[in-house]
Amino acid sequence: MPTPPANIARLIAGELSFLTDQKVKQAVLDGLVDPRPITLDWDYGPPGQQFDGWSVFDHETESDTLIVYCEHGFGPMSPWGLVFATPREGIRSMGMDSGWFRSFMDAFWDSHAATPLTQSGPSESR
Repeated sequence: MPTPPANIARLIAGELSFLTDQKVKQAVLDGLVDPRPITLDWDYGPPGQQFDGWSVFDHETESDTLIVYCEHGFGPMSPWGLVFATPREGIRSMGMDSGWFRSFMDAFWDSHAATPLTQSGPSESR
């Protein structure tokens, strides 16, 4: 049974509870969205195979990316993915395993949303 959106929101809230840097916390909060359904194309199975997941962080306007949660494909080991917001040639691919992470914050730190934070020096929250 898929993880309900409320449980995904709780997972993110749990990770945010450890943040002490208010700039980082605000950058995350600025992009968070209520979990909304998303279908992702899986490139490593039969043609046309897709998995359902949840979009939880929107950075579409700035970098055309989303952070998503999906228990299939690279999940459950790495259920947090950084994917393109705009489908390419009609396909919204899950991409490669290098874009999937064990935690929401790991995906955030690999995203363009974190770039202004990492360019200003190391953070105690990371």
